[in-house]
Amino acid sequence: MSSIQDDIMNIMKRDGYRQYVVERFLLLYGERKTWELMKAFSKPPVPSIRVNQTLIHPGEVMHRMGEKRFKLEPVPWCDEGFWVYQDQGQPVARDLGRISTFNLSPGATHEYMQGYYSMQGSTSMIPAQLLDPQPGDEILDMTAAPGSKLVQIAQYMKNTGILVGVEKSRDRIKALKSNVQRCGVMNTALISDDARFLDKHFASFDRILLDAPCTGSGLMGADPTRKHSRTIADIETMMHIQIQLLQRGLKMLRPGGRLVYSTCSLAPEENENVVNEAITDSGYLSVVKPPERVSKWFDPGMSNAFGVDFDKSLKHALRMCPTHHSTRPEGFFCAIIEKA
Repeated sequence: MSSIQDDIMNIMKRDGYRQYVVERFLLLYGERKTWELMKAFSKPPVPSIRVNQTLIHPGEVMHRMGEKRFKLEPVPWCDEGFWVYQDQGQPVARDLGRISTFNLSPGATHEYMQGYYSMQGSTSMIPAQLLDPQPGDEILDMTAAPGSKLVQIAQYMKNTGILVGVEKSRDRIKALKSNVQRCGVMNTALISDDARFLDKHFASFDRILLDAPCTGSGLMGADPTRKHSRTIADIETMMHIQIQLLQRGLKMLRPGGRLVYSTCSLAPEENENVVNEAITDSGYLSVVKPPERVSKWFDPGMSNAFGVDFDKSLKHALRMCPTHHSTRPEGFFCAIIEKA
């Protein structure tokens, strides 16, 4: 057994990975990248905020947070995004972002309460950017809670047009409503419903975001329980739900419209395979190339996995791994689908 294999086995035992998780990583990525990935998952990602430019300039937030002895580092793929460190250059603790000397959390400042910024993972800032919302659009967020992406879309729309946010869980609707109100969003209607049956209420939209529920294998750094709490059966179950959601979203997308599909999963069954199922042989759906300023930070989508070949346009999908940046961003997948 090679030294890398030894290291992989040691991390697997130490961190409590299910064996199938590591075996899948090895098949998908090979030994060295699997080792790098598991090392990255040994520590949580650096927490991040996204500034609400509807209410305040990012420079003003940097100044105010600096006075509270936070240090902000720009997220290169989002102009209004910042990673949050203590002034000594150490990442803020992820649980509540507490700094013991000052007993202050980034989620408990006056600036946060006033809606000047949202606590938002750096990779979760990407889908709304790729959606490219425009003022006056009619837009649907199919799985909106807790609301950071919905708020981001509304801000890009400059609080005009119509933005419908859907959340199946009534308990999660409360957090969604709170974020909408805190951030001064004025163009949004919130609905508690299963997004697979939305055509009962709506005919079509210009743009649709589907940040699909998933097994969350990209979150193993932030939530170590995901290293052992999911099974192959969970992946298959979520894949079928994701296909149903995506097919429903694409049905409601207007010709010439754009749907962005994203997950925080690294499993190709929940990513490329779901998109492939939806667009293959359609004749009017394809994955389109994202802006280079975003795509340069990502790997391209997979052309095949576990013996399945995917539509050639899936090379334009984006994959983020925690190994891509020193801040250990959450694993993420994103694809822009356009309807001719």
